[in-house]
Amino acid sequence: MFEKRRARREARARHRHVMNAALDLVGMFGDHSATSADLIALVFGQHAIEIGEDEAARYLDAARVTRGQRLSAGNEREDQDEPAEEPRPIG
Repeated sequence: MFEKRRARREARARHRHVMNAALDLVGMFGDHSATSADLIALVFGQHAIEIGEDEAARYLDAARVTRGQRLSAGNEREDQDEPAEEPRPIG
């Protein structure tokens, strides 16, 4: 029982550390120039957490969406027939 609780606590802390680092990177660059390699290096340097390219890309995408940015065209589904609708201002 205690092992499961500890594992969940560690998983939440890991997620929080990686997500905060991704949000920091996206806030710094803001124009999709932050890369997975940037996030991998930052997370390892700050928290000694190792993540892979795919995981880093998912965290960066989540951070961009959280900051209200659209994902780059390379991340959209390729089988879409219709162009994406223009973003509407919030408010």
